[in-house]
Formats: sequence, C-alpha cells, structure tokens
Amino acid sequence: MALTFSTGVSMPTEPERVDPETTAASGNESEATDTGEADTEASEATDDSSESEDASSEHFAVGETVKMGDVQFTVNSAHWDTGGEFAQPDPGTQWLLIDATLENTSSESAQISSMLMFKLMDEQGYSRDMSLIADTKGSLDGELGADQMMRGQLAYVVDEGQTQWELIFEPNVFGSGQARYVITADQVQ
Repeated sequence: MALTFSTGVSMPTEPERVDPETTAASGNESEATDTGEADTEASEATDDSSESEDASSEHFAVGETVKMGDVQFTVNSAHWDTGGEFAQPDPGTQWLLIDATLENTSSESAQISSMLMFKLMDEQGYSRDMSLIADTKGSLDGELGADQMMRGQLAYVVDEGQTQWELIFEPNVFGSGQARYVITADQVQ
C-alpha cells in the first residue's frame, strides 16, 4: 500500500510561499515545469544558492499557504481540546488541535496520511504523539483527488506550560522537502 503521492504529482525539495493576492487574482494558473525552473535556476548567478538554503530553513506562520510541487498546504488555526465525559488529556498534558487544508492542484489523485506526513516538535525538540481520542473535525487521510481540497484537524498531546511548537509537513514520506510552521501558545484559541 503506497502512502506517497502518485507519480504524476510533483514534489520538489523546497517549499514555496503562496501569495494569496496572486492566487486569488489568477485562480488555478499553470506554472512552469520543474525542469524548466531548474534550467532557469542553473543559468542564474551563484548568489541564488544562499537564497535556496534560506528557503529550506524558513518557517511559515498560521494562515500562510505553502506550495510543494502540486500540493498546497495551509495551517488555518489551532485550538485546545479539553476532552469530554469519556476522554480527557492525561494530567500535565493538553490536546493541541491544528486545523489545516490540503489542495491537490495536479491532474492525478494523491494518497494522504496524517501519521506519515505530519509531525509536531515541541520547544525542546521532542516529537509529540498524535492523540487518537481527541475530538477532531475531519481528517487529513485518504485519497485526495485531482483538483480537490481536503480540510481536517490534527491532534497532538503536548505538555502544559509549553509555549511554542513546530508542525512539519513532509508530503513525500521518503524525505524530499519539508514545510515548517511555527505555532505559539498565543495563537492557540
């Protein structure tokens, strides 16, 4: 069972910030192919290599859209889930829910796995476990058809008192690029 995007979906190593004004004004515009972009980049001055390094270590903020190949990803918001009558976070922990949207802009479907494509790191660099019992709305799992959008929530167990996390989106589970979002406690509703 393959959990990566099908062969027709392009997955570059560098995430690109999507300008919402440009996207809204032009709709689904076609872009240059990866080989065309590579030829253009190769012919440019060597100063661009330092910009490329900066882009790969760049962090994105809640509300920003990142384009990686034929996939656009947005962290819409974050909030706490305190649990309900039958399930609550363990003492000393909280459930952090992250609402996100994925959009497949290619002409082929893609397989999405929240367990394999997303991870949350705390401010000390520890990866946090997903909560399977938190009350989430939707999920980021399954087949995402061509030119379709999927919205869902990711739930993570975090320690009380922590103030910052990094959500890492890696659409190719074999490691060809990451989009890194910083989420701070003051952004969590």
